[in-house]
Amino acid sequence: MRSQCSCSTLRQLTRKMTNIYDHYLAADELTIGQYSLLAKIGKYGPIGVITLAANMGMDRSTMSRTLKPLIALGWIQTVNLPLKMLTDKRSFGVSLTADGQKKWKGSISNWRKAQNEIDAILGEDTHLALTTLVDNANLKFAQHGHTFP
Repeated sequence: MRSQCSCSTLRQLTRKMTNIYDHYLAADELTIGQYSLLAKIGKYGPIGVITLAANMGMDRSTMSRTLKPLIALGWIQTVNLPLKMLTDKRSFGVSLTADGQKKWKGSISNWRKAQNEIDAILGEDTHLALTTLVDNANLKFAQHGHTFP
């Protein structure tokens, strides 16, 4: 049996990656978490918050805390969606505002710089192996009932 904590190992790696993304996105006054949220909403258009949280591997309360400052900055707005697009009656939808679209699109080049640096550090083989490992692990967790929300 291994004595090293899997979570600690993964968190060390993600902190290193997060620092690189945050370094480049600082010029846009964004963190990678904020960028990811803008990008996800920007790509998929209006989306229910619970669905968005599940797609990003977050729980509902974490998603709400992450959304609040972006709504306050005027980059994300709440929108009414048809009930079929929501998981329950308490849910609501979000979309990017015009300023949010501008912020997301304007920060893509700095996100790309960060991604290129990470790709250069990892190399193609390690990047592919890491992606495959995470995808396979996510499937195994889902098979064991560990899903969001």
